[in-house]
Amino acid sequence: MVPKARLVEKRIERFVKIFQLFFQGDRIYSAALSQKLGVEIRTIQRDLEAMRKAGFPVNEIKKGCYSLDKNLFKHYEHFDDSELALVLAMKNAAIQLGPLFQDAADSVFNKLFRELAEEPLSPVCLQIEKPVLLDNRLFIKAVKAIQARKRITFTYEIYAPYTATVEPYKIIYFDGLWYLIGRDVERSANRTYALDRIKDFMVLKETFRRIPDDLDGNIWFSGERTTEVQILVDSDSAHHFKRRRIFPTQQIREEKKDGSLVVSFMVGNFEEIRNILKRWLPWIKILAPVELKDQFVDDMKAWLKWQKS
Repeated sequence: MVPKARLVEKRIERFVKIFQLFFQGDRIYSAALSQKLGVEIRTIQRDLEAMRKAGFPVNEIKKGCYSLDKNLFKHYEHFDDSELALVLAMKNAAIQLGPLFQDAADSVFNKLFRELAEEPLSPVCLQIEKPVLLDNRLFIKAVKAIQARKRITFTYEIYAPYTATVEPYKIIYFDGLWYLIGRDVERSANRTYALDRIKDFMVLKETFRRIPDDLDGNIWFSGERTTEVQILVDSDSAHHFKRRRIFPTQQIREEKKDGSLVVSFMVGNFEEIRNILKRWLPWIKILAPVELKDQFVDDMKAWLKWQKS
């Protein structure tokens, strides 16, 4: 005889699989699922009925064919399929214990979902900069041009407006702004353009062959990264660099006895890393190259002069 704990474990495993299949497609079939999981169709039907009783919007479209109404799937987006299966198993267990426990379980889960839905009550808060408002038509045109690999032309308004013909590669959201990354055809150089500065946007008939496959989430597209930047991070801030990368090519080169770190980055140009490193002043020191170090010193001198004026 199979122990009761193992039966519960097997049922939770089935719940996980059912949720996975619902999220992968629009519908599932009890007959196919029973063969896949090696259980009787009646067992699958009982599992689906348990999901419905627990409050999950499971509908039988036709005999043996089921769907999950994701539009009514409120607040469950905070959980993965294993967590959802556990929620279902706990609610199902409460139902079997009787109305008193069922009401208590419903109250607990309703409070949980309400806290997840209402930001002021949520124990987790993710703050994202509000983006600069864009012309939605421009955004859609740019996306379609990238998908069709068609060149575009537009007026770019920075300092003095100029006209650019570009092979568009990617659109990236960075620090509250939307950027278009592409290759300026006339200048034979890769450029980054803020979408809110683009005017008179047009998609041309000319196409281009390929989108570079070395693009990443950094807005300063530079192609090959062959220049090494080295910094010294003081001991108080070293843990931040150990826990995460502030730049895709970050490498820890040395950990000193005092707890400070020597960290390096491979870049294609200084613009890629300059503003990122400035956020860590005064807790970092530029070690190399000397050119970048001198630029930082000049910037700080100019800032101090402006600050005192």
